[in-house]
Amino acid sequence: MRIRSDEKIAGHPAVQVRQLMRETVGRSITHRYVREILSCSNSTATRVLSELAQAGFIESLKGYWEATTKGSALAMATAAPPLTRETANRLVAGLVHRARDLNADDRWAYRVRVLIVFGSYTRGADRPNDVDIGCELYPRWSGEKQLRTEQERRDNRGGRFRNVCQWATWPKLEVIRYLRARARGLSIHEVEDWIKSTEHIVVFEDGRTDQR
Repeated sequence: MRIRSDEKIAGHPAVQVRQLMRETVGRSITHRYVREILSCSNSTATRVLSELAQAGFIESLKGYWEATTKGSALAMATAAPPLTRETANRLVAGLVHRARDLNADDRWAYRVRVLIVFGSYTRGADRPNDVDIGCELYPRWSGEKQLRTEQERRDNRGGRFRNVCQWATWPKLEVIRYLRARARGLSIHEVEDWIKSTEHIVVFEDGRTDQR
């Protein structure tokens, strides 16, 4: 999915609404999240949620707002110019190289189990919008050693966390950030069922999937 830098969704810049969808992946989309990310009032947050629902980006499930498949696609949307096929291939090669290096380094708390490429790249587009990656992680260790390693990774961060959620998920989040390496055009997300149901290519699988 592609958005324009000057495009608006629900009366707000599309890139800000994309950030809202990204920040709430796997969580309910509350008024508080909308207010904080869009810097708006509570009444505006109510209107935004209503318009996002009308546009099919979110839906009410058991009284809570959740992202739809369309909303998940918006979270992964890009506002950058299309990539060349050569650049896309280079991004995938670099990603696989970093996954191998990370799995060989026991300082990290998580390993990469599998990397899946999906989206326009797998359909053979000469100018793919970006390279969509599904990433599945798993703990490197088991029991107390895993908990200690995760805390060591947080300590290495120096306590600089935006909120409790980032603190809790940091050992995984830092792996995703390392794999992305700030590469423009590389979009990495945890593997979900809807990704597996689309056309995809497995570009990396860990040869060892047991915890130590």
